[in-house]
Amino acid sequence: MELEVRHLRALAAIDDTGSLTRAARRLGMTQPALSGLLKRIEHSVGGALFIRAEHGCLPTPLGAEVLGEARVVLSSMTAIAERVGRWSRRGDPSDPLRVGGYCGFLHVAVSSWLREQPWCAGVNLQEDTDERISVEKVAIGELDLALVYRPPLPGLSTPPGVADVLVHEAEPVFVAMAHDHPLAGPGAVRLADVFEHPWVDEPPGTTRWWTYLTQVCREHGLTVRQPHSTQCLSTTLALVQAKFAIAPALATSVDRPGGIVVRAIEGMPMWQELRLFYRPDTVVAAHIEEIHAHVLASYAARQGCSPAFDAWWRERGRELLPTG
Repeated sequence: MELEVRHLRALAAIDDTGSLTRAARRLGMTQPALSGLLKRIEHSVGGALFIRAEHGCLPTPLGAEVLGEARVVLSSMTAIAERVGRWSRRGDPSDPLRVGGYCGFLHVAVSSWLREQPWCAGVNLQEDTDERISVEKVAIGELDLALVYRPPLPGLSTPPGVADVLVHEAEPVFVAMAHDHPLAGPGAVRLADVFEHPWVDEPPGTTRWWTYLTQVCREHGLTVRQPHSTQCLSTTLALVQAKFAIAPALATSVDRPGGIVVRAIEGMPMWQELRLFYRPDTVVAAHIEEIHAHVLASYAARQGCSPAFDAWWRERGRELLPTG
């Protein structure tokens, strides 16, 4: 495993706080996840970096050496972000807007609208399944706008120099299954029934979504049985259609009669918030109200994508639209 900037930030957080628990809270992850990450880092460098002492975690001699170099790198990254930020605020109208995040149909819907605006010279689109990467890319100037779903876990924060707009605080997570799956009836399905069947999803631990999924299942006394792991949407859909597994689905996913159907889960036990992230003093910031309005209009135009979405939209979704 090659060390990455996120690894160095994890080491610095442990050293700053003197505690895996407090460091995990700062980093927005669980203590077991941070502990596992530390073990992998230590395995990579070939020795222990911290010891558990009476007053907390203390760096070993090797850890002190690594931390010294890590802080040099992190300081340089901060300097780079500040320099990039200054350049980004120059607002060169000839540069395409860089749009990122991970939000399903909205990426294309918003990007198509953006490139028609007189203040937009074009759009470059990229996706990252981990919302933390997308927000960090906005912070360092690699993205101009990120449309990001975030699971309701503690530790959510917005980096300095980044602004955000809440689109929806609790959009439900649906499930996708083959049209002839035993659960593919006309209405919502029970969470307990869902997890009686195999599940296909991203590899465990890839993003904070897996942490949230397992937390929800634990709260309901359920266990995720995931024999299939992939980050490729085409593979996921193929596995679902072949009845290998059920998969999580965004509420805006398309129902495909005769192939794959999307169903709500009774009681909405899983949800995510959707936010737009951008930097102040940029062309995106100058037009963020228009962008937000178009996102809401895109939701309204999504009616008909599935009976599950239409039911949610009638009951709660259309509350997104401005009144008056």
